[in-house]
Amino acid sequence: MPFLIAVLLAVDTVSLIAAGDRAFAARDFRAALVVYQDLTREEPGSAPVWVRLGETYARMGHDAEAGESFSRALRLDGKNAAAKEGLAASRERLAILSPPPKPVVDDAGARERYTAAVRLINERNYRDALNALDEALRKKPGYAVALVARGSARMGLLDYDAAAADYSAARGADPSLASPLFGLAEAYRALGQTAKAAELYREYAQSAATDVQPALKEYALRNAQSLAPQ
Repeated sequence: MPFLIAVLLAVDTVSLIAAGDRAFAARDFRAALVVYQDLTREEPGSAPVWVRLGETYARMGHDAEAGESFSRALRLDGKNAAAKEGLAASRERLAILSPPPKPVVDDAGARERYTAAVRLINERNYRDALNALDEALRKKPGYAVALVARGSARMGLLDYDAAAADYSAARGADPSLASPLFGLAEAYRALGQTAKAAELYREYAQSAATDVQPALKEYALRNAQSLAPQ
């Protein structure tokens, strides 16, 4: 390449960098982006140019593109501190913005732990039942019947506040179930909140849900009437 042409190209590159830097400093990131994109075509082997492009993308909120630009700079200059810092920051922001991975649900495992826990509750082994239900809910978060059963285990351990929390969570997880209403009524009665208990007993007794048990329905109605007679 003739010397004069090389000098002219170098001057043009310096001018472009200066123009991009001025636009960046003025927070005109769109104009800076256009300039730096042109520069990457003119000077594809320049790590500082790729860093500038990455910083501009980052300021515009395009962290995926910023990360690609910083990675390109690091392939050209593995020791470039600005590229390393920019890449780490872009990845961190992407991780924050990305939705968390969905938990892997183990239906069969959760059902097995729930079944084992019900057996333990019937044996009044509430502590081991609680452990089994914790496992069931780790395998299947929001497993409504397991939340109900855990509430029952906590009732057996006289931990009424925690039992009420589990029954409330079960109610939110599956509103079609009536058993959380009965559990909440029992917990509130144990906590001395008889008005709430009466209301929930009555709601259970009047429910048409498929999990309502006839014997418990009669029991709930009697309790509702005795706690808050109409």
